[in-house]
Amino acid sequence: MRVLQLVSSSGFYGAERMVSLLSASLNSAGEEVCLGLFNATTPSCAQIVHEADRCNIPVWNLCCRGRWDWRAIHDLVQFLKTHRIDVLHTHGYKANIYGLIGARIAGCAIVATCHNWTKRTSSLRRYAALDQFCLKWFDSVIAVSQGIVSSLRRNGVRRIRMIANGIDVAKYRVKDGPTKSDEHLVLGCVSRLSKEKGVDVLLWALPKVLHTYPNLHCCVAGEGPERERLTSLAAKLGVSDSFHMPGFCENTADFLELCTVVVQPSRMEAMPLAILEAMAAGKAIVASSVGEIPRLLEDGHAGMLVPPDSPEMLSDAILTLLRDEPLRQSLEHRAAAKAVAQFDVSIMTARYQEVYRTVASRNSYPSHIAQTDRLDVRA
Repeated sequence: MRVLQLVSSSGFYGAERMVSLLSASLNSAGEEVCLGLFNATTPSCAQIVHEADRCNIPVWNLCCRGRWDWRAIHDLVQFLKTHRIDVLHTHGYKANIYGLIGARIAGCAIVATCHNWTKRTSSLRRYAALDQFCLKWFDSVIAVSQGIVSSLRRNGVRRIRMIANGIDVAKYRVKDGPTKSDEHLVLGCVSRLSKEKGVDVLLWALPKVLHTYPNLHCCVAGEGPERERLTSLAAKLGVSDSFHMPGFCENTADFLELCTVVVQPSRMEAMPLAILEAMAAGKAIVASSVGEIPRLLEDGHAGMLVPPDSPEMLSDAILTLLRDEPLRQSLEHRAAAKAVAQFDVSIMTARYQEVYRTVASRNSYPSHIAQTDRLDVRA
């Protein structure tokens, strides 16, 4: 089956990481997958293009001049027809809107995955509303969390299926090793540096933790628009020497191996890959009780939960885990077992293949369109 994954990327964040992993897994499962990127030559697409090249996934550059470009629609339709794409799989509001028009003209099935809507600004809220309106006409809409399912239903979307994000569990396999001493304690966080991710909440919690563990270091792996503000806040709180932002992390498995406790202080989430990765790595987790996180952490039995925007409770939970090694180990083992049983990429891939087969069976191309021997984006 031929699948075009269509993404408008602003960086290599959760959705892009999921698309890259799914595409590689689908290829390994025998599907023909191409990654379509709006303006793939821009710096924001560099990392996802690198990941695609590494996994031998062909990348198609969909040139788009501005927010609305009819030539991009034309190019998308031609690509879908020429390469006889069975399923167009879109991610994000721009890909959804362009994809819906293109797929309906070309006559192929269309599926969208809804990763979340941040709605940080009035323009993003308008795009979210337009996106949810368009999703009513998709052949299938995948939600990665129950909260997204509820939001879609409230907006009249009916062909919904929930498929949890997956990760390559084997990459994060738990490694036995000596218990870290107080001199080697690391709080880790893999996160985009944006307001909804709540890294500032972690910073406000840090002075209390450092009072008890002055040699501890806190590392936040990621990039984003809040870097400068977070740097200033760290200086204001007097924790600059213990707080580090090393930038984008290409190998999260290696990063997590260094961590004693993983913290996810988000104000909003859907199905965060960072939590799944920390679970698979067998790490004790403290996270905000938002989105799918309570279900992932079994309401506190596989990790500690705190309310969002609560630095005092966050610091108390971190200190509890640092002090109580038996509790920490119990949470680590339970989280790792759940990740292996429920969130391996093979499970996610099989569920998407089932959706693809269902929607593709309802669509067919006109007989005069010639089948190419193989999916080659240079054609």
